[in-house]
Amino acid sequence: MKSDAICGCWRPNQVDGIIAGSHNLGIEEYQRYGLPIVSFDRDLSDQVPIVTSDNYQGGCLATQALVDAGCGHVYFVGNPVKTGNPTSRRFDGYADTVAAAGLTVHTARSAFYESPAAKARELRELLTSGRKIDGVFCSDDLTAILLLKEARKLGIRVPEDLKIVGFDGTQLVQNYVPELATVVQPVPDLAGTLVKLLYERIADPEKKLAQNSYLLPVKLLRNQTV
Repeated sequence: MKSDAICGCWRPNQVDGIIAGSHNLGIEEYQRYGLPIVSFDRDLSDQVPIVTSDNYQGGCLATQALVDAGCGHVYFVGNPVKTGNPTSRRFDGYADTVAAAGLTVHTARSAFYESPAAKARELRELLTSGRKIDGVFCSDDLTAILLLKEARKLGIRVPEDLKIVGFDGTQLVQNYVPELATVVQPVPDLAGTLVKLLYERIADPEKKLAQNSYLLPVKLLRNQTV
């Protein structure tokens, strides 16, 4: 759900509702369409219901797993620049858990929109910077996979010398990188809730929803990288 999804295409070139999976348009432009809207993971407006995973709890689970595994220098790799977005909530969970453990917050920037090659270069520079790093919580699985690859190229043993946890836990990642420890989002439940809400709004756009925010639980999948 990285780009806007359009639901309800019953007539040529027309839609009945929108599931917004990113913030490509301003909320004023969304509302100008006069269509029912629900949002995945992004706070668009008080008038638009949002369905999201518990990103904060995911950050706590991932970081606590690293702390429990004996890590004393835990880094967060991501780009939490906007307050309230999924990455910033994952960072908040990380930061609070690190602080509760009496450890220092360490961050390394890695933007989602960067190419894999650029990300890999940044991660390699982090691993060769001479900093004490024994645990890393990556804000997404792609970054975690790239970090794992760069560590192996450098002869860094995972998990003996470096422990890694990602975030997303899609079935694709579980199938092709089964050793990666990650926080798993409930994708089927997220999709089902979004579609159900959209149908309700299409059926009765003026009906007041019972709630405006739907926060779904995540779980930690422990594997060989921790």
